[in-house]
Amino acid sequence: MEENENNKININELKFDVLKIDNEIKNKQSYRDDNDKSIFLFCAEYNPDNKEQQDSKIDFPKYIAIIKRPNFEYFGTLSRNLKKESYGYNIFDNGDEYFGQWNKDKKEGYGIYYFKEQGSEEIKHVYIGEFKNNVKSGEGIYFKVSAFSEEKKDKPTPTNFSAIIGTFSEDNYMKGIIFSYADGKRKIYKGKMKDGKKNDDNAEIYEDNNKIFHGKIEDNMMIEGRIIIMKDDKKETGYYFTKSKDKDDFDFEYDKEEKDDDKFIRKLNDYNGIFDTEKIKDLFRNVIDIKTKYKYDKEDDLDKMKKLKFDEEIKQVLKEQYGKYLYC
Repeated sequence: MEENENNKININELKFDVLKIDNEIKNKQSYRDDNDKSIFLFCAEYNPDNKEQQDSKIDFPKYIAIIKRPNFEYFGTLSRNLKKESYGYNIFDNGDEYFGQWNKDKKEGYGIYYFKEQGSEEIKHVYIGEFKNNVKSGEGIYFKVSAFSEEKKDKPTPTNFSAIIGTFSEDNYMKGIIFSYADGKRKIYKGKMKDGKKNDDNAEIYEDNNKIFHGKIEDNMMIEGRIIIMKDDKKETGYYFTKSKDKDDFDFEYDKEEKDDDKFIRKLNDYNGIFDTEKIKDLFRNVIDIKTKYKYDKEDDLDKMKKLKFDEEIKQVLKEQYGKYLYC
């Protein structure tokens, strides 16, 4: 997720007169710019008569604003220095959208980021979770959708997609679950990532209902471990394999039984319920619904923003709708 410089509100470009804004809001309860494209109100917690608040060096939220410019649209709170602060909804010049918490013009806290893949109008990405210093950091869910059903265009339903559920650091996925679904086939990877590749000494992979792997993966390649082949929901066979050190080949051992097979078969059954394909599709639709719920369409929404406690609400949404996936 690259941060475009045009994503930032440039005070020199906007050329707002802060003193004029303050006076207008005090006298008329709101301020409009000369082009009638931007509207400002004072935040509910802001008190222009509170000297202690005005003398504070903390750049706390001061305005609620709708700002429309050729390079971006923003609906949310701004600090006294006209930086995005606290919470807001931003449409960037490249079509990306972010709704969530801000700190000094940077995405920080909980939020939802929607964007298309560069060079493709079809592939869409959505991340819901924690941000730090403008990038994904903390727990979250990341969707990548490459195809949608044509049946209900008003309610986007992914057909080929992946969902990454777990921990992120500095914009990179670190560990958790990767759920992928393409052409009717489902695959689940549980483990760690390094430099964008699967790397884990104790990884697990579940393919549809007929194959289980647990063992070591390096740079997306299974190096050693056990594979269980299922048929009619029961184990058909199981074997160990190890990559040969002296040649690009594998050694196999078919005779050894493994008592842990039953544990991984139970896990497969559990994951079939937790990571049900239709449930994951519903999660994606729920995220889109959140965007629709908060996207402004009229000036009255400014009053709604005054009462909105976004940080509390988004955490509640994460806990109720996504918690079991994040902590499974």
